[in-house]
Amino acid sequence: MANACCTNFQCGELGYAVGEVLLIVVGVTIALAANSWYGDRQERRDELQVLMQLQQALEIDLDEFESWYAIETQVFQNVTSLVEHMVGADPYDSSIVPNFGSVMTWVGVRTNSAPYEALKSTGFDLISSHSLRLKLIYYYENQFPRVHGAYLNDRAFATDRVVPYYMKNFRQTEPGTYIPDDYQDIRYDKYFWNLCMMKLTRLQDRILPHYEQTIEMNRDILANIETELGN
Repeated sequence: MANACCTNFQCGELGYAVGEVLLIVVGVTIALAANSWYGDRQERRDELQVLMQLQQALEIDLDEFESWYAIETQVFQNVTSLVEHMVGADPYDSSIVPNFGSVMTWVGVRTNSAPYEALKSTGFDLISSHSLRLKLIYYYENQFPRVHGAYLNDRAFATDRVVPYYMKNFRQTEPGTYIPDDYQDIRYDKYFWNLCMMKLTRLQDRILPHYEQTIEMNRDILANIETELGN
């Protein structure tokens, strides 16, 4: 009988120990789950903060790109009008004066990339949407450099080729306003004709398409960010 009592006691002790172990396991599991939940919430807060910073930067970019695109579109129209005026053998009049300035006009571009650079340092995994990550990387690493490269090329064209020609054949009456010394001379000057045609080609083939693609991509990314912020 004593042995039976001892066995029951040992069983009770074993059951108590097992119960303690189960309580510990449950407690640890709950603690880990709570830590994971808190970590996920903290990461989500960090993601939302970065998304809002990117949204603000991209909205500024969009306003600026649309403004620059409008300027370059006007430049294209002005140079086109100048070429048509010369081809049509129309006499010189003051209405074409702004068009001469457009031949040497270039537009500087920049992007508000500070939030993207911060994200790149932190790690792209902070953005939960895989497609949004890829779009951001392509926008900042591929698309914008194309626009910036076209700007640098156009600036070099103006400073290296147009400015020297204008220094010899035009007088500047005020900033951005150039009047030819002899309109008939430049009208039949093959070099000036080629300058105008090269300007139009650069705008039509590179500059304006790059702006259009960048604006479209910017709007698409902003729509994606808006969706992520709403989730």
